[in-house]
Amino acid sequence: MHHRSSSRSPRLAVVALLRRWLPTLACALAACTLAVAAAAAAASGSTGPQAATAAWPASTRLQYRLHGSYLVPLQGSGALEWQRDGAHYRLRLSGSAWVSVSYTSSGTIDGSWLAPQAYAEQVMLKRKTVRFDRSAGLLRFSATSATAPIAPHMQDSASVFMQLAQWLRSRPQDFVAGRRLHLQVARPSGTTTWDFRVVGLQPLDTGAGPLRCWHLAYDPPAHADLGAQVWLAPALHGLPVQILLRHSADEYLEFSLAGPPQPLSKPAPAP
Repeated sequence: MHHRSSSRSPRLAVVALLRRWLPTLACALAACTLAVAAAAAAASGSTGPQAATAAWPASTRLQYRLHGSYLVPLQGSGALEWQRDGAHYRLRLSGSAWVSVSYTSSGTIDGSWLAPQAYAEQVMLKRKTVRFDRSAGLLRFSATSATAPIAPHMQDSASVFMQLAQWLRSRPQDFVAGRRLHLQVARPSGTTTWDFRVVGLQPLDTGAGPLRCWHLAYDPPAHADLGAQVWLAPALHGLPVQILLRHSADEYLEFSLAGPPQPLSKPAPAP
């Protein structure tokens, strides 16, 4: 009996070690996959605007755990799907508990900037849209006949998270605790400046293992209808491994990475 126990102990130790390190190894493999895909894209278009778009990550899916509050406590799942086909992209952040939400952006990639052409926001059955009419230089809103000018490099409230990830990849020197990063954002309610405060580089436990992340926070003014925080992981191509959307003091959604990023093979449709 003593001999059997001692023979099993090394096996149990190996199993425990694998369970401990498997998420970290999977995360490292995912990071390598993203890096190889980006390098392959760079090699296929080495000059001009195509070379600039190559810095963007290949099509990727992030699976999230979702929790929050919307009249009642929420528990569910969500995902961020980034689809890229050359200079076109589609980005969708979605979640489902007893309430379903989605934030979808599509458009083109202009060097180091996303240039949205259409944005749709849906909470349960209520859907609102913003159209970027670039030929007229105007934003058109489904909820009103009013229009607004398109500011340079203007984002929507889905594209803003991938734009911040690209900012981290292309200008990491701008990420210093206490610094402010400004982006003009179009929402169904109008336009505003999302003034992100760089909180700092923080450790974060995720479903893909522990990661060091840049924590950014946008605290909206009283008249705004959405606040946001995001945690960007340099080890995962700057991708957002945690996103907090706050609609009010009592209504918020937090998306937390549930596992390593997964590649998406389906290309993004042209807008």
